[in-house]
Amino acid sequence: MLAFTKVFFALYLVSSAFAVATNMVRDSAASLQVDASSKTPVFTVPTLTQIRDILGQIQPPIISALAERYKLGFNPELYANGAQPLRDFLKPRENVAKASGRYAYGKLEYPFIIPAVVKPDVTSKTNTFPPGRFHQDSYSGNPDLFAFYITTIVPLFTSPKPTFFHLDNSTVNNDAALNLDATILDLLSHRSSIGKVVAESKFAADVASFTSLIQARNTTQIRVLLTNTTQEATVLTGATNAASAFTTAWTSSGALDSPTYASDFSNIAFTTFRRLIDITTDIEVQYLLERFH
Repeated sequence: MLAFTKVFFALYLVSSAFAVATNMVRDSAASLQVDASSKTPVFTVPTLTQIRDILGQIQPPIISALAERYKLGFNPELYANGAQPLRDFLKPRENVAKASGRYAYGKLEYPFIIPAVVKPDVTSKTNTFPPGRFHQDSYSGNPDLFAFYITTIVPLFTSPKPTFFHLDNSTVNNDAALNLDATILDLLSHRSSIGKVVAESKFAADVASFTSLIQARNTTQIRVLLTNTTQEATVLTGATNAASAFTTAWTSSGALDSPTYASDFSNIAFTTFRRLIDITTDIEVQYLLERFH
């Protein structure tokens, strides 16, 4: 009973972290003002320290969702024909999200299926960097994230002890799997999109160096200037530590899985965040290339 309580408490903490991360990014991460000339909000770009704290808050929900999804197994039919069943599932969900303002002005969330819905701002004398500027660049990491997720991560969801029990002996729950797929994709997209803010913060800290590289379209050296291998190692260690804590709590509660469950899930966490870092860096580079447009 105590072990089960630990798992429940861990899930509570993860869901709380997701709420905190969402609120921080949408609200407290930026100080809101109003541009008198355009009557639109003006957001202050967070510092790099603040951004890293925000990214740290998003990590636990990603690990939690991956853990839940792992227990639902892999049904190849959901990912056939370029994952068309998943795409069909995402489209109405994204239309609802659009109607609720999820992709609205000043947000850093982007749909996978429906077209982008936020028109870019233009700068003015009183508003040199409007929040819509983060929507102005044409590059999106979502196609790479989607391809990576369905081809690399989903096939790793091979738990021999699925979550659901049915009297007909079926262990399949496609709706639950697709819901978690959508949640994971949204979290990965949101985290990678914050790379735009990371890039802006790094640009502000070294305007001269970045400006010359941007003007020369030197993507290789821009990437070098953006990359912090120490911080990347910290992120990867945090992801694998979180995965280990989750699997320990899961198995200590009495839940059964394969003997390799801990190592399997640690690999999923590491693989996910390793590629997520790379895609985020791609977003940072492409964002800076269009910084002066």
